[in-house]
Amino acid sequence: MQQLVPESYEPPGAYRKDMLRLLARDAHTLYAYWEISDRKKWLASQHFECDYGQLPKALRLYDVTHLLFNGHNANRTIDYPLTPEADNWYITGLEADRAYTADLGGYTWERQFVPFVRANVVQTPRDRPASYGAPLASVAAEASVPRPTRYIPPDGLEHFASYRL
Repeated sequence: MQQLVPESYEPPGAYRKDMLRLLARDAHTLYAYWEISDRKKWLASQHFECDYGQLPKALRLYDVTHLLFNGHNANRTIDYPLTPEADNWYITGLEADRAYTADLGGYTWERQFVPFVRANVVQTPRDRPASYGAPLASVAAEASVPRPTRYIPPDGLEHFASYRL
């Protein structure tokens, strides 16, 4: 039998695209990981007129619970200064049952934050049982995502049945 995946396969060290992802680790902790493409690093170094490695970078966390977030109307904003070589970060001390998103960016000389990439919205879980009459699933993260204005037809795989009669 022919082997499809060689034994020496290793996942790539970089995907060469801009991305920032948030994951809820527990009710009070998020995990963020990111990658910035060489092109965006070059653009940032040209804009700020310094090497990208020397640019002061930060992770800006937004509490967007029960909001239709537009980039400026967060309930609360917290900046986490990053080390130059960081490509992931644990964010601790957060409130439970809240919706969060984040931006990865740099600071100008005047300490103005310039975002490079935005993360997905995540919901931290509850840290205690729901009270009587409270919904079991919070809709805060869903409220942060704008609804499409027109019908989008499903892909072919959404109609695929995995069994036969």
